[in-house]
Amino acid sequence: MKPITLRKPSFILISSLLLSIAFATISFISYFVANNSLNQHIKTNTLPLTSDTVYSEVQRDLLQPVLVSSLMAQDTFVHDWIENGEHYPEQMQRYLKSIQTRYNAFTAFFVSEQTTNYYHSSGIIKQVSASDPADDWYFTSRKTPAQFDINLDQDTADGFTTTLFVNHKVNDAQGRFLGIIGVGLASQKIRELIEVYQNRYGRQIYFIDRQGKVTLQGSQFKGADDIHNLSGLGDIAPLILSSPGGSYSYSHNDQQYLIKTRFVPELDWYLIVEHTEHSSSQITATLWINLLISLVVIVVVLLLQHFTLGGYQRRLEVMANTDPLTGTASRHAFELVYQQILRLADRHRHPVSTILVDIDHFKLFNDTYGHLLGDKILNQVARILTDSLRKADTLCRWGGDEFFIILPNCSQKNACAVAEKMRMQIETALTTLEGIELKVTASFGVAEYISHESPATLFKRTDQALYRAKSRSRNQVEASSPEVSESI
Repeated sequence: MKPITLRKPSFILISSLLLSIAFATISFISYFVANNSLNQHIKTNTLPLTSDTVYSEVQRDLLQPVLVSSLMAQDTFVHDWIENGEHYPEQMQRYLKSIQTRYNAFTAFFVSEQTTNYYHSSGIIKQVSASDPADDWYFTSRKTPAQFDINLDQDTADGFTTTLFVNHKVNDAQGRFLGIIGVGLASQKIRELIEVYQNRYGRQIYFIDRQGKVTLQGSQFKGADDIHNLSGLGDIAPLILSSPGGSYSYSHNDQQYLIKTRFVPELDWYLIVEHTEHSSSQITATLWINLLISLVVIVVVLLLQHFTLGGYQRRLEVMANTDPLTGTASRHAFELVYQQILRLADRHRHPVSTILVDIDHFKLFNDTYGHLLGDKILNQVARILTDSLRKADTLCRWGGDEFFIILPNCSQKNACAVAEKMRMQIETALTTLEGIELKVTASFGVAEYISHESPATLFKRTDQALYRAKSRSRNQVEASSPEVSESI
């Protein structure tokens, strides 16, 4: 350990000094030599290209609900089900659930003009009413001349989530209005897409409606809620809102901005891509100087990292993430995976199950035959457990003779089957070890994740199931809640 202590501060000092000099030099030179040719290039080439690329990605990422809603509105099943009197609501519920799952939509819905029922993938939520302000969207959409419209609103099924809804009219063969059907995307997901665009292209990106109000923006947005309210930009707002697209510039707080606009007819919004203009000249000299300095710094830093901390980093990562005895995940690494899998389960609504394993009478083996044999028992049990798992599953040595397993996309019923398989393999494979008759067995507790349940609560339920298995003569599998049905 002593050599590491001596060399690490030297590496940090040298790296910090080199990076400070390099970045200070680059920043100082860039301040004086960034020129107008760069801005002209951005205005005539880069900015339009970025706008076109973002527009294409908006078409791909945000407008899929428009296409899905159109398909739903023309679906033969939907028309037949409505015309047959909406007698079996569970059929529409299953249909909406399949649409939501197939296209990874946040929600799917249908509102019937005949019955005013609001159908959702979870069932009939309510009946819309003209006297309820929360239902204004339906009566507004019904009056619009277009076949569909898009609005941001609170999700009726989840009042805490703002959702981008695509509301598509459903008409029969004679053109009679039957209701509104569609899907929605959580606005947070759309904002995450905007964050990706901004980070990827280094531009400020946002959307405005036909009145100039900002409808969607990233977390780093530094503008007004309405483009009319920002000095400089407000002066050209009429030009932006009267044209399907164009390139503009304006000044605000002694800073020049270049913007590229494009109207997205499917969303009825304008896409705005904004770039902050820089000044000065001699771009070619600056480019080569920056490249040379960056190259030298990168090479030096990489060499230092490779020869000093590279090997130590890899070893520390292995030590931090792996149990040194069994080779399974360490508790610290497992808890990060554990929380991430539960978050994904909430987002995508798929089942997750957990298994807690305890080697029966392990202390007796240790006391009778010694810790070396106890370690071999732990290794053998870990190997059997690992061999029974999928690549997506994660096994952790939780402590002592306990192992904790999380199985994504696995119902409690299937998890019990996996646990029973493990139990039988341990019972049959570990009857003897190194010529000693041991008859090793293990007890298993199984639980299935309940939506938005805390990780600690899920573990507690799994532990309680294990306790029941141990209290019932051990060497068996116990489930947390027999009433939990297999998720679909």
